[in-house]
Amino acid sequence: MSCNRLGRSLVRVLGTLLLAAGFGAGLGGCRAGVAVLDPSATVEQIAFTSGFDSPLWFLGWGRRKPPVNTTLVTRDDALGFAPFRGPALRIKIAEGSHAGPVDLEMPLEIILGYEPDEIYFRYYLRFAEDWAPESSGKLPGVAGTYGRAGWGGRPANGRNGWSARAHFRPSRQGKTDYGFYVYHADMTRQHGDAWSWGVPLERNRWYCIEQHVKLNTPGKNDGILQGWIDGVLSCDRRDVRLRDVPELKIEKIWMDVYYGGSKVPPRDMHLYVDEVVVARRRIGCRSPEPTP
Repeated sequence: MSCNRLGRSLVRVLGTLLLAAGFGAGLGGCRAGVAVLDPSATVEQIAFTSGFDSPLWFLGWGRRKPPVNTTLVTRDDALGFAPFRGPALRIKIAEGSHAGPVDLEMPLEIILGYEPDEIYFRYYLRFAEDWAPESSGKLPGVAGTYGRAGWGGRPANGRNGWSARAHFRPSRQGKTDYGFYVYHADMTRQHGDAWSWGVPLERNRWYCIEQHVKLNTPGKNDGILQGWIDGVLSCDRRDVRLRDVPELKIEKIWMDVYYGGSKVPPRDMHLYVDEVVVARRRIGCRSPEPTP
């Protein structure tokens, strides 16, 4: 058995064991309901949910310990935190550093048993009081890089890989522009293209972020990238070419938080993530828990 085939087999076994052991939504599994879902969604439509109520949340992501630069918080007054629904995951980008969490991702073969051509991804995002980027960077999204291309200046050519993470960059009045950051088969530069959603985000406020990726027919410009902020459609691209060969699929959900490019932040910065959901259909948003 080749290393790649062995790796895929181990991934599938790990996912089966986690689900059989009852690692549900609170730990990142796909059965129980800690992450807040649309009431009309069925178990069959939900592939994966991860709230952050449990201190062992990382087990459901296939990790033995929490990723670096992550902290589970219920209070964080100095950074203006208010919970969405219970504890949230705080992610730190340290002064002079690029990366937030390292290797926090979920291969879809684990949670579905196969790599799909279409997926919906939702998470809640909150920029902390100290969030003040002076340059652009990356945020969680969807990818099919396969360790070959689609990130870090490794251009996509339709046969080697692709990615559709989110991007951030400074906007006016202290706000942050949000959008897709895409390595695609029609790219003309070494690095990905930033496609803004046109809705700058404020600090100290929760946002419901939804992404929809449908891969194109190989070789055709008919792929779909859609994005919603708080339930409002903000991006609707139906002309995307991510692949030229059917072997490229949707490989993973990539919880990437990265400052740069080449620049690094001049001070520590934080953001919060909660209520991660991966599904075969759109989930939608819910209101935060009422303040007592």
